[in-house]
Amino acid sequence: MRTLRFAAVFLALSACGPEVLVLSLKSDRASATANGTDAVALTATVKSSTGTAKSGVTVHFSTSGSSVLSQASGVTDVKGEATTTLTSTAGESVVVHAVLASAATDVSVPVTFTAPNVNRLRFTTSPGNTSVGNLLRPVPVVVIEDASGNATTSTATIAVSITTGSCAAALDASSLLSVAATSGSASFYGLKSSTAATGCTLTATSGSFTAATSTAFNLQ
Repeated sequence: MRTLRFAAVFLALSACGPEVLVLSLKSDRASATANGTDAVALTATVKSSTGTAKSGVTVHFSTSGSSVLSQASGVTDVKGEATTTLTSTAGESVVVHAVLASAATDVSVPVTFTAPNVNRLRFTTSPGNTSVGNLLRPVPVVVIEDASGNATTSTATIAVSITTGSCAAALDASSLLSVAATSGSASFYGLKSSTAATGCTLTATSGSFTAATSTAFNLQ
């Protein structure tokens, strides 16, 4: 009886195939800001079919769209976990996949990146060709918009200057270079230059807002 029982156990063990591994994937949150630094943490877990954590197993990660993984593969630790992080600079919905080298199928989780809500500047009126020493006309007007291009009521101060590298001119020291916006709009009545140049543009800046550049004009 002992010999038969031993043989039966031996045959059962010999008939067993490779150990079945169970892979799962989770993210610490479903969305993040698309600023290139707000990272979503992803954890892949590998266990045996009986629920025992499996260490030393390589997990491969992949993603879609413009998103970037901090590492494309990882080896599971004593808890059976391998980790990576995901960032993006584009507003998009992506899918992150995890797969084992020994498996034909993968697991995945969706992540949504939303564009940061950063105000931006825009020239609604750019100056035209102007004689040296005269005030720039038409009067340059800069507006503050939200990230979607909608008007704001911001009262932030906006500064303007000749765009670096656009021409050899500079705005005169007597020019009113900074204007506080009223209901999201700033008009620059007091700009002039004492230097002739062609192909000049103006750059408008305000704190962390996205800067704006005017169309080109000449100073004659």
